Amino acid sequence: MTATPTTPSTTGAGKPGTEWVSFLDDEGESWLFDLSYFRSNWNCIYGNGCAGIEAEPDVDGHRGCCSYGAHFADEADVVRVMEVAAALPADVWQHHNQRPSLTGDRASDLDALVDALTTVDDDGDRVTRVVDGACVFQNSPGSATGPGCAIHFAAQAAELDPLEWKPEVCWQLPIRVEHHLDDNDHSTHLVRQWTRADWGEAGDDLGWWCAEAPEAYVGNDSVAVYLRAEIAALAGDGVADALIEHVQGGGTTVELPLPTRRPTS
Repeated sequence: MTATPTTPSTTGAGKPGTEWVSFLDDEGESWLFDLSYFRSNWNCIYGNGCAGIEAEPDVDGHRGCCSYGAHFADEADVVRVMEVAAALPADVWQHHNQRPSLTGDRASDLDALVDALTTVDDDGDRVTRVVDGACVFQNSPGSATGPGCAIHFAAQAAELDPLEWKPEVCWQLPIRVEHHLDDNDHSTHLVRQWTRADWGEAGDDLGWWCAEAPEAYVGNDSVAVYLRAEIAALAGDGVADALIEHVQGGGTTVELPLPTRRPTS
């Protein structure tokens, strides 16, 4: 089924002047996209001038957005990543020595992996451990694979999309999804780019270089095309394809006005 476009050109859902488009998915839920971002030619420039997310730009360190532990979305996210870690070979993972010895008992091995490879931060969230200034799965310059995510390398070697193995936050960034449920139990998912302000006080000294720097807006495709797999993983194939069709100027859409506030007496 192709997703149904419902509000292709409106303003007011975010920053002033932003253009939005929404689609209904197979479950009847609404996905509202910030077209200013998804029409742009942003792309990840890891290893190609990425300055990371620390307070001071760091290009040579190649830590990218992995300077801090990756936050897990839920318990299923933790289990999936730990099971991947259990199978990562030493020649792909620089910090393989951080992995505990495995017994073959799934439950006890998962507990041991969680204890060794993750921790709980000050906010009570479970995150991957930081080793040598980056996520435990981040290989540094000079390693056998070169800098980059060991899970990413392993997935590519297995001819899989890395988003199937990596922590959810690692493939969703810089996409931000806000989930809203109205009084009639209708779900609307607002999809846009993460901004420094989204991190709250932590964003005050966050180097959100890749999203804010013009150096990252050099892609050959729109974000809708470039991140098609990520959008499909979040909203389904129908919504992902409908967004691409709309961004590229195809399809039939219906303009809907914004609601008008009634004057108060």
